[in-house]
Amino acid sequence: MKKLLSLLLMAVMSVTLLTGCGNPVYDEFENFLNVEMTEVSANYEKITAEAGKWGEFEEDAQLEASVKDVMLPLVDDSLERLENINPETEEVKEIKDKYVKVMEAYKEGFTLIYESIQQQDVDKMNAGDTKINEGIELLNEYNAALEAMAEELGAEIEY
Repeated sequence: MKKLLSLLLMAVMSVTLLTGCGNPVYDEFENFLNVEMTEVSANYEKITAEAGKWGEFEEDAQLEASVKDVMLPLVDDSLERLENINPETEEVKEIKDKYVKVMEAYKEGFTLIYESIQQQDVDKMNAGDTKINEGIELLNEYNAALEAMAEELGAEIEY
């Protein structure tokens, strides 16, 4: 009976030790990508799909409506969702902060584009375009950081 009890106790302790030895950065990284960022990523896909339509627009009013009614609300929703994500590990905080910068650049860019249409200001349109291009560069940095962290953690990222 003592042997059986000892074996049972060792089995329980082994399971407890194995489950308690997880990598908190890996776990949080996986949760960040697969749970917390799903709606933000879906918003980004909608943003890129909407931007793809811009070449078909024939009137400024179409672009103005796209920015006002689609782009800015999606960016604002993403920023709100990002604000509600509170990583505990520094590594995941840094990744999240990179994406916040992407969305902030997009918000500034789309706002400038919207204002440029309303005011017929070419300089604001160019500034907005520059800011969106900055957001794209920041997105590339974010993706590179994701890939580097995934490699370091032994995780895979699917795009």
